[in-house]
Amino acid sequence: MEHLAVYDILKMAIERRSSVRLVAGDIWRDVSPLALGYKGEKLKCLAYQFHGGSASGIAPDGGWRCFELDEISWAKLIDDPWQSGHNAVAKLEASLDTVICGTGAKVRTYDHLKPR
Repeated sequence: MEHLAVYDILKMAIERRSSVRLVAGDIWRDVSPLALGYKGEKLKCLAYQFHGGSASGIAPDGGWRCFELDEISWAKLIDDPWQSGHNAVAKLEASLDTVICGTGAKVRTYDHLKPR
């Protein structure tokens, strides 16, 4: 699977509820991707990080992260169980305007929730 693009690996992980080891911002992290989508013009991945480094720190039991795909230089499926944190739906709605692919999420936009 080394030849697959980062996007394809993340999409596969979401569809299979698998975890991924990735390098984002030159820091390796183990994450469980929840959704791929757009925030404005930026393609992003919302994931629950449960292991690895973080520039801003991470709680012992993990935390939500939203990565720009341009920041992820490498990704690989791993055998760790898929994990999630609290308030997944609220985090999804706050992090992405448009969902392309998501665990338990319909492909949709959240534009109707944004203040005008």
